[in-house]
Amino acid sequence: MKTNPIYRVYDAATRVMKVIAALMLVAIVAINIANVVARYVFSAPFSWAEEVMLHLMIIAIFVGAPAVTWDGTNIRMDILARLVQQRTRRILEGIADLVSLGVAGLLTYAAVPIVQQLIEFDQRSQAAEIPLAIPQGAIPLGLALTALALIARELSGKAKQHAAQPPQ
Repeated sequence: MKTNPIYRVYDAATRVMKVIAALMLVAIVAINIANVVARYVFSAPFSWAEEVMLHLMIIAIFVGAPAVTWDGTNIRMDILARLVQQRTRRILEGIADLVSLGVAGLLTYAAVPIVQQLIEFDQRSQAAEIPLAIPQGAIPLGLALTALALIARELSGKAKQHAAQPPQ
């Protein structure tokens, strides 16, 4: 399976996504620490800190989502999977992946026009003047990449491999 080109491409892409998400989280922590020091030591907090941390969190979540989907490590309730045979578990996971694919596709479709409007009207955040299309654009991008991760998992055989493993 590891020689499958779909597997290699998406596996490499998700490694990049994980690094980006991790860097966003490191930036959030660094900004938070700097803001606390600025507030309590210098009595001069950054007016933009909360806003930027929120935007970074949105990006981290939606860039990280495709990676955890690809890895099969996304949060889920597996109580039912623990009670059924392996074959039934594979069927249930397939249904869950189809539902997830539909939801990701639908939400991507709904989010794109919103981002287009943010670009068209040059909407910016209040404190940091960040174009809102940047953090909001991470939402449809992340959802589309999550949908692609679900498809790539199926095409590469990774979904079947994951479904065959017993839940932990």
